[in-house]
Amino acid sequence: MHYSGKKKTHCDKNVVIVNAKTKRVGYLSGTYPGKTHDKKIADGEQIVYPHETCLDQDTGFQGYAPQVREIRQPKKSRASRS
Repeated sequence: MHYSGKKKTHCDKNVVIVNAKTKRVGYLSGTYPGKTHDKKIADGEQIVYPHETCLDQDTGFQGYAPQVREIRQPKKSRASRS
């Protein structure tokens, strides 16, 4: 259950929300098995953000769109060709 095929090891996963300016942890989710997707954890935790929040998130949260002022997420890059 805790085996992650991508990382080829047994692991646990948490979602951490950090204030970029103060570098303080604002939220720490519960612990989930390593193969649980990031977005599924965030959806299940039902995290509430202040409306003026600017959220920087990685591509593991594709489709996660809470009600905040702005969401910034990098675009997935194409695989390099040999």
